[in-house]
Amino acid sequence: MSDFKLHSFKIPQIPLKPPAPLRLKRPSRLRLGDTIGIVAPAWAFDRDNFKKGIKRLRDIGFKVKYDRSIFSKYWAMAGYDKERAAQINRMFSDKQIKAILCAKGGYGSIRTIPYLKADIISKNPKIFVGYSDMTILLYYLYTVAKMVVFHGPVVSDEIYKSMNPTTFDYFLRALMQPEAFGELKFNEIKILRPGKASGILVGGNMASVTNAIGTPYDIDMDNKILFLEDIGEDLEIIDAYLMHLKLAGKLKKIKGIIFGRMVDCLDRPDGRYTIKDILHDILSDIRVPIIYGFPSGHRERGSVNVTLPFGVSVTLNADKKKLTINEPAVK
Repeated sequence: MSDFKLHSFKIPQIPLKPPAPLRLKRPSRLRLGDTIGIVAPAWAFDRDNFKKGIKRLRDIGFKVKYDRSIFSKYWAMAGYDKERAAQINRMFSDKQIKAILCAKGGYGSIRTIPYLKADIISKNPKIFVGYSDMTILLYYLYTVAKMVVFHGPVVSDEIYKSMNPTTFDYFLRALMQPEAFGELKFNEIKILRPGKASGILVGGNMASVTNAIGTPYDIDMDNKILFLEDIGEDLEIIDAYLMHLKLAGKLKKIKGIIFGRMVDCLDRPDGRYTIKDILHDILSDIRVPIIYGFPSGHRERGSVNVTLPFGVSVTLNADKKKLTINEPAVK
């Protein structure tokens, strides 16, 4: 709204002891002919859409492997917690598997964490791709296994013959290109605060990022470029997430913030305000470059979902609406 007034306020910060910097492992790059493992850490999924995704991966030139337990069902999830975790453990221990993709998001990934084998995963760093509910798994791999991880599409619903060509291009480049990813620029991006800054890229689904605070998988955000996205949340919930991050001291030393498209995040009571009003209000005293609408994560069918590597150096140039990936994500 054009007449929406911003205000500034300061939140008292609790001093936090900075953790030791992580030295992240870059996984080996994916090559045509390699085997991709599919896991289902969250919701059950549509088999027909899953088969379309598998066919697309095979048509490209990859081999595909998954356990039959992937088709199990417990509540809305793809089987019992231990079964879903066992899929992940087996894929990391299997020497044939060069990359791991997720079948679908939804809910349930956090329930697998108590059964994951950190020693197996840490000794076998691999490409792991997911977003939304899988954000907590990305955090787990980032903090416990010290791996670069990938915020990108799932197999069911998103990988198919006529998938968005930009999504497809960035997906393959992120996993197969052992050079710096380079410049990502999209004209639809909105500038919330101008400026330019560099840092390590972290983040993911806003709900999962917030819920990780206080767990062993909470990511240090000091001197980082933070990416956040979500779907279907009321503005009161988005407001609460951002205030939680702020009160927890997560934004005190942040270098820059990138918001995704925030699909269907609406003001349910009267529709007077927008998500951008809330962002302006809460972040009015966060003096770093901030952009809104970066096309990664939740999206309308057919639109772009850019695969982002978390754990690598990036430069956010809000003035030019671009994000530059400064170093390779794979080796």
